[in-house]
Amino acid sequence: MTVNPQVQTTQKKLAYINNLPFEMREGETVLSFLRRHKGQKYVPTLCDAPNLEPFGSCRVCSVEVSRDGNGQLKTVASCHTPIAENMHIFPDTESIQRLRKNIIELVVTDHPLDCLTCEANGDCELQDVAAEVGITGVRYPEGKNHLDRERDDSHPYMVSDLSKCINCYRCVRACDEVQGEFVLTMVGRGFENRIAKGMDTTFDES
Repeated sequence: MTVNPQVQTTQKKLAYINNLPFEMREGETVLSFLRRHKGQKYVPTLCDAPNLEPFGSCRVCSVEVSRDGNGQLKTVASCHTPIAENMHIFPDTESIQRLRKNIIELVVTDHPLDCLTCEANGDCELQDVAAEVGITGVRYPEGKNHLDRERDDSHPYMVSDLSKCINCYRCVRACDEVQGEFVLTMVGRGFENRIAKGMDTTFDES
């Protein structure tokens, strides 16, 4: 029996979600792999956006992975972690659920709780993710926050309210990667980290 050299068999590469095998594609991230097989909302995210490069600032998309199924589990941000053959992914373990809830609780402690009067009420990703991870209240005591930041209404078409900023960097990345304007940037370190417009001026002047 002769084998036609033109006929090649390709074996699918597999990765695993909760020990169940799924076909992987080269160049995928863990997040895109999970979404392709389980749906867009299978893993919650805050800083991720479909038209922006993965950034990994919020860590809400964290999952546990093992390289071969028997190794030690490692917590990674799924948005910028490349998928690998035979990788085992556990997206909703108890420790991951606790991590996501803690992250969102910390975000909410530094966010205005004016949802009923906010223009984004009902169309707010932070609201949606908070509900998804089970936030019903805030356990942390009141401390230093950024709630007194002034709203910038100087621009005729855009408003900047940094009291509601969650440091996802989306606006900075969109300004750089999509518009190519490089007008917005992050300045300061740690607690003093904030968005600056132009040479740290108003929205209209920038």
